[in-house]
Amino acid sequence: MLRLLLLLCCTLSGVSLSAQREVTLTARLGDCPKAPQLYRFTGFGFEPLRPLVLQDDGSYRATLTVDEPVFRYLGTDPSTAVPIILGGEDSLTISGSCGALRQSVVSGSTINTAYVALKQEFDAFNERYTTLIQDIQVIEDERVNREGEEAMRQLDEEKRDLVARMAVEYPLLGRVASMNTYLSFYSANQGQYASEVDHYVRTYFQFVDFTDPGYNDLSWTFEGSRGFTATLTKALPAGEVAAVVLEQTGRWPAGSQARFLARSGALGALIPTKHPATLPVAQALIAEYESTEPGAIAFVKQQTTGLASFTIGAPAPLFTGESPEGESISLEDLRGQYVLLDFWASWCGPCRRENPNVVRIYHKYKDLGFEILGISLDDRRERWEGAIAADELDWLHVSDLKGWASEFGRLYGVTAIPQTVLLDREGNIVARDLRGADLERKLAEVLGAR
Repeated sequence: MLRLLLLLCCTLSGVSLSAQREVTLTARLGDCPKAPQLYRFTGFGFEPLRPLVLQDDGSYRATLTVDEPVFRYLGTDPSTAVPIILGGEDSLTISGSCGALRQSVVSGSTINTAYVALKQEFDAFNERYTTLIQDIQVIEDERVNREGEEAMRQLDEEKRDLVARMAVEYPLLGRVASMNTYLSFYSANQGQYASEVDHYVRTYFQFVDFTDPGYNDLSWTFEGSRGFTATLTKALPAGEVAAVVLEQTGRWPAGSQARFLARSGALGALIPTKHPATLPVAQALIAEYESTEPGAIAFVKQQTTGLASFTIGAPAPLFTGESPEGESISLEDLRGQYVLLDFWASWCGPCRRENPNVVRIYHKYKDLGFEILGISLDDRRERWEGAIAADELDWLHVSDLKGWASEFGRLYGVTAIPQTVLLDREGNIVARDLRGADLERKLAEVLGAR
């Protein structure tokens, strides 16, 4: 049975809804290299809002007007900033040290105090959930399993009650909880769902009001979607993830900041692993928000450059490079044979140690319609050419001599070498990172050789 580790994260925040008000924030912080600043989370980074002003007593202060309670980040730079809720009270104070902001204490604010208490409740839920999963899915004892399922249903009811209570007492805390509260499969009418994964997909966001504009400026719209997507990548076949992500994040109004944050959060889970769902989700985000979020979209484009080459069956990105002899070699011109793109460099020890094996495989299969195009990440011509001669690499070679800044490497998302990409006769991607025996087996398969 799928083990869905659906634990509410420990860095939550929220606020209560009220009329527009003027809020004064005082920061009594020591060891600050410069004045702390307020930031807003935007999906792929933090937007500076305003610095706090140094006062005669050594504290820092800012007064601002908020339309409704909201949470912002406070710190001397985004990497160390911590969430703080503004708008629940007319004034509040944060005390501590700039060098240890996560240990700072907020006073004069009932909503921030409630936020701390909420985190503690979720920590307790998480601990119970982990224990019950062991009782239900690991321990081979029917009585323990049965009691575990009953206790899990009780835990789910407590979660449901907490979301409802927060929605009344502090609506933004309710929103945060709604983005992260999943009731287990054991509380469901299981006959309604094809599987536990189906239940997860269809009920994960059951407490979310997708028409509520309060999710537009909530970092947990991003974080909740990121957690949801991360679980999907482990629970679903790779080819099914994008459709589910786009369907669920598409429940937010078109063009809304909430949809932008949700799809950005999904990419936050997909990009680091170069998951096949990355490109479809990124393309949907780019198409909808390129004109309204140009900075973030530029970042998404940068992060997803080369990912097309990670999709098996997709056309390989085309390029033309210069050989050691100064001739132009076009990848498109090599169609009609199987081509191995071999990313390497003269200074790469593992690459050089692998070369004798690649030479042997090349000579074995070259007359059966197999070619190698070596793509060097060298930045010095003499070293590149010297290594080709020394290792007797008698296949095609190109390099733009830009080292790790190689345009060819970027086009194929290369961040480590040696790395290979095998293409079929039509120029489509067959496999990545085949070497040694794995490469030889694949060539024997596709070329019909023994």
